[in-house]
Amino acid sequence: MKNLSRTLIFFAAAIVMASAGCASGDHSVPYSPNKVPPSIERKADALTHALERDGFQVKRGYWFVFGIPECQYAVQVMGNCYGNNPAAPYIVPALPPWPEEYVEQSYRNAFGLLLPGYNSIYRFDPKEAIIILAQLPPAAAYFGLQTYEFSREGTINTQDPVYKFLVEHGIPQIVQLFFNYTPNPKRIRIFASIGNSNNNVVVERKSGASFGQERFFIITPDQFMERNMRQALLDAGVPDAKDIFVEPVAPPLELGLGEKAYDFMTWIRYAMPAELSAGDQWRKDLPMVILRVRDARANRSPEAYAPVTLETRVAEPEAYLQADFDKLINAVKEYHVQPGATALPIFDIQSLVDLVGPHCNVRGMNCLGDTQDTSYQGTFWVYFENNPLPEIPAETEAAALDNDQVYAVVGTLATKTNNAVYVNLSIYVAQTLTGVESIDSANLANTANRFSDKVDNADKFYVYYFTRDCASKHLTNCTSVTTDKIPIGAGFRVIQRNYIKPSTERGADSTKLLSPKLIKLDGSKM
Repeated sequence: MKNLSRTLIFFAAAIVMASAGCASGDHSVPYSPNKVPPSIERKADALTHALERDGFQVKRGYWFVFGIPECQYAVQVMGNCYGNNPAAPYIVPALPPWPEEYVEQSYRNAFGLLLPGYNSIYRFDPKEAIIILAQLPPAAAYFGLQTYEFSREGTINTQDPVYKFLVEHGIPQIVQLFFNYTPNPKRIRIFASIGNSNNNVVVERKSGASFGQERFFIITPDQFMERNMRQALLDAGVPDAKDIFVEPVAPPLELGLGEKAYDFMTWIRYAMPAELSAGDQWRKDLPMVILRVRDARANRSPEAYAPVTLETRVAEPEAYLQADFDKLINAVKEYHVQPGATALPIFDIQSLVDLVGPHCNVRGMNCLGDTQDTSYQGTFWVYFENNPLPEIPAETEAAALDNDQVYAVVGTLATKTNNAVYVNLSIYVAQTLTGVESIDSANLANTANRFSDKVDNADKFYVYYFTRDCASKHLTNCTSVTTDKIPIGAGFRVIQRNYIKPSTERGADSTKLLSPKLIKLDGSKM
């Protein structure tokens, strides 16, 4: 309730300020709660005036933070929090609709309360471009900007191979997680990336630098709009074309503003700032402008892009560590005098259910806000009750932490195997897929070294614990999962993310990594 009250106070204050007038000299730009640097504001103002003068229609939005506190709205509206990364609050734009654009009211607040007249989920006019003028954040492990198909009208394809696989081996909650409808039962959930992101590596390789720089982004389905928006940005004061980045919205995505059209959303990931205070200040200011621009002339057809090709992902194969991995698992069991403890698999989700945005778009599957910039390993498959996969012991979600259980997560540390620039290991409320706590690679490093006398390459692994009370078990490298994070009787899940393979622009090929294991220990015997 404290977070809800704070949000409602901000929401009311923003409405009052919105009625007070404009933030700049542009009569078409309403109040923005973002603190935009004068240099960005001048370019946005010049760009808006020039585009309107040339006959384009322009609308301005604003940015807000979607973090753990905002999960309450996602759960209320959509039933879960999309598997949010608790290590990194998302940055989401709120956009005003075009006059004839259909606005789906049933999930308007799916990412939190919004100012009146703005939406975080939007439809795409075929001759539209979204332009972002950004002061990029301070140095961090990762920054990425990406667009998603959020939902579309249709029915679930029960003949899809992934659907049939989940029905055969899963429990209803797992099937419904990946194949389900929105609060509007005519629309299926998709939430799938539409292609390759523009991340800090992409930006740096093209323009020479990323963090802390002014950079500019165009998201559009129309190559005509791309060309015109590029030139308009340069005319408005962008110093060099190499500072402009494009995300194409390409077939087979269907566009339009009507009720039956696909809808979309865009968000930013910003994780692990080098200086926490600087990163927090950037999230508070959100020094960016976002504009919707469209060519309303009826005498021109849009110029569609060719379908997007996903960039190839590579990895340093970790198979050579398999024998050491097996020894480490046994060493952890023996250390806690529980040699018969169950080691539960943490699966490579991307290969198991094809969690790849454009593939999810085709099959009509919920991709949970995926990105090709990371690999995902998770315990979605731990809590099978009736028909588990042969290699998975049957477990139950209920009371997963309430009978003195201790869970040891054992895995390779991708920052040490040259497969990631940063890793986070996160825990979730299973029923709502709400991320509540995250441990980063810096805190996972060297945690397996105590077993170096029994295991080679111990520095390339980690051992980390979760239980209700670490202190009572005298555990280090441990997070206490208190009942305010995961309530009594609630399920418990683990998800690991490995971001950006060094020397590449994308996450490592997850099929070449060793997925972690979750060792279930009896705390009363420790």
